[in-house]
Amino acid sequence: MNTLRSVFAVLLILFTSGSLLAQSGREIIEESHLRSRLDGLESRSTLEIHDGRGNVRVRETTMASRMFSDGTEKRVIVFISPADVKGTSMLIYDYKARDDAMWIFLPALRKSRKIVSTEKAKSFMGSEFTNGDLSIESMDDFLYEISGQESLDGTDCWKIIVKPVSKVISKELGYKEKILWVAKSDYMPRKSIIYNDKDVAIKELLYSGIKELDSKNQKYFIGEMKVKNLINNRYSLMRIEDLQYNPSVSEDYFTLSFLEKQL
Repeated sequence: MNTLRSVFAVLLILFTSGSLLAQSGREIIEESHLRSRLDGLESRSTLEIHDGRGNVRVRETTMASRMFSDGTEKRVIVFISPADVKGTSMLIYDYKARDDAMWIFLPALRKSRKIVSTEKAKSFMGSEFTNGDLSIESMDDFLYEISGQESLDGTDCWKIIVKPVSKVISKELGYKEKILWVAKSDYMPRKSIIYNDKDVAIKELLYSGIKELDSKNQKYFIGEMKVKNLINNRYSLMRIEDLQYNPSVSEDYFTLSFLEKQL
């Protein structure tokens, strides 16, 4: 009898511990967002645009980001080459509790304009990335469900189904749902597949080159992203280079006046 009681006690402890440690899909994504929010950084990047027929266009950019006291993460991206896109720049405000804001500056027009929500599904500078891919999703705009677990290249991941909460948001983003693979070790995404309203897989994103930049606070950065159009085989590759962790990035970078100086 004592043995049975001991076994029951052990099982009870294991069950309650597992229940306490279990995370919902939303909690996993929240942790992923938290671990990718860095106090500040500066980098240089290369964007390769492959047309699926062997032709490649290359764009070089600089990027800076900084976290502000109200929880807003601000980013600025400036194209530095080739000549036909030099000076084109984007400013992104990822607010903590409301929809993000994005602006683009086009040197030919000599002015900046706000990117509205209906343009989130549009291509980013002719690549397979969209404007929406550059911002951090608002948690309340989506439903999150753990659909299972899977190992990708030896990394154990949660598989999470992410669905917009409304048809309006789905139309703005250009997809019905996506499946996201999130690593259990660092909570960083490794892969996502995006589906349209006919349940056809239209796009695949792969995330690699993940680096821990702030070990004290377990903060990470994704060094490379590849997006492939599963319909026409076009793909784009964004590679982050010369990465510097810098919590003291100048606030002056994150203004419209800074964008308009990139002539």
